[in-house]
Amino acid sequence: MHFLFDIRKAIAATAYLCKMNGGALNVLHLIKMLYDADRTALVSWHRTITGDSFFSMKNGPILSRIYDLICGRASGADMEAWRAIFNPRNGNAVSLKRPDVAFGSLSRREKEALNKAFDKFKDVPVGQLVEFLHKVLPEWKDPGTSSAPIDPRIILRQGGVTEEELAEIEEELALVQSAKAALQAE
Repeated sequence: MHFLFDIRKAIAATAYLCKMNGGALNVLHLIKMLYDADRTALVSWHRTITGDSFFSMKNGPILSRIYDLICGRASGADMEAWRAIFNPRNGNAVSLKRPDVAFGSLSRREKEALNKAFDKFKDVPVGQLVEFLHKVLPEWKDPGTSSAPIDPRIILRQGGVTEEELAEIEEELALVQSAKAALQAE
């Protein structure tokens, strides 16, 4: 199961969370909030907000492409779009370049998922956040010093989706992704 990464939504979701916290967030809090919101969207609507890939890392699950953008390891148009909105990473913080970021690409329910993730993790100390997520997210497996992909099917099954429903979701997702890809190619 694969989603198409949407840089506009990734930037909007990241900026939305940063703005909720006065314009900046700790990297670990930010990436866990984004993961939680995308995970919630996947379980609830069988889609993610950002289209990013889920990965396990030593400090818990992440959204891979957004993590690379945060760390400055991405390239091309996505990195340019990111740099137009966010300052270069300063230690453990991601901050907005300007406060007037538009969130029009986010739906009401996507904002609600981001609000819930923000409220869930904003006051959790970093050390406790990692420990907490390791305990409550069964899809996370310790990859040691590397990283490992997390199959979205595992998250859906944990969310109560049957194998028959999973097949229907994958079929519908393939049609949606094909349409999106065709539109992006124009």
